Amino acid sequence: MSRPAAPWILISLGLLLVLVVLGLRIGSFATDYAFIGRTLLHYNPQDPAQLALVELRLPRIMMALLAGASLAVSGYLMQAMVNNALADPYLLGTASGASLGAILCFSLLTNVTVAGIYLPPVAALFGGLVTTLLVVALGSQRGQLIPGQLLLAGVAISSLTAALGGLLSFLASSEGQLRTVVFWAMGSFERAGWDVLPYPAGALALALFLLVFLQKDLNVLLLGEERAQTLGVPVARTRWILVVLAATLTGCVVALCGPVGFVGLMIPHLTRWLLGVTGRANLLFCALLGADFLLGCDLLARLLYPPAGLPVGLITALFGVPFFVYLLRKKRVAL
Repeated sequence: MSRPAAPWILISLGLLLVLVVLGLRIGSFATDYAFIGRTLLHYNPQDPAQLALVELRLPRIMMALLAGASLAVSGYLMQAMVNNALADPYLLGTASGASLGAILCFSLLTNVTVAGIYLPPVAALFGGLVTTLLVVALGSQRGQLIPGQLLLAGVAISSLTAALGGLLSFLASSEGQLRTVVFWAMGSFERAGWDVLPYPAGALALALFLLVFLQKDLNVLLLGEERAQTLGVPVARTRWILVVLAATLTGCVVALCGPVGFVGLMIPHLTRWLLGVTGRANLLFCALLGADFLLGCDLLARLLYPPAGLPVGLITALFGVPFFVYLLRKKRVAL
């Protein structure tokens, strides 16, 4: 069943605008709406306050927006791929593999930008893709995915990559490298900047464009593998595409923001609850809802511990853990 999407999309867009404006106002120095308007319309880089607004606050807001949308869409794809309510980029090992790739860059390289290319997203993408493929291989039997086996394989591989990441942090050659890795590992948007925003923006735009052509197959997959095959969906090929897209989205976000958990678990459930399982606008609404959620979490993090704010990963965990327990206890989700 699907429900009208237009009202919810308009509400999510309105909420997005409100959160962006509030995010521009809150920080280490006070601003008002008139100042924000003047800055956006007549930007003067010689003004320190305007410079901070455009070069610090606005990139952070854009990073939170893109990260929330990317993680939400990635979780939606993961849950469709395995048809399991507990699936998300973290439980299936994608995020942990991406984290390991990024930590390798931060720990082993003195210069993470080569020939104008920022290497952590590239390494995170490779790590996330390799880890996801390994989990899929361990969770399959005779070419068929076994949801419970897949989730258990994800937990095992996530533990292994987390241990390797911890070892690299322990062996960090300098205090600066260790501080970078530790702060990044808690999840934050402090590394946001106009120079790195094209990575998650490009990945999200590409994924949404390709998923326009896969929307029907994606909805049918949510009804179960056997039904999807009966209806003519190329299940194996579709799942491989979803794996690559989910790894790409997660890798770009994790490389820049660190592991921000539970967004990909919660937002797809809220999307299907509000719009139904087979809504045509589900992916768009899921992206908007994810952006709203992570912008709200970042705003809350800055309000609780001004001016820098708490790591946003701590805030998402406060919402995500109770939601995860709710799925286990109330929904009786089976592995």
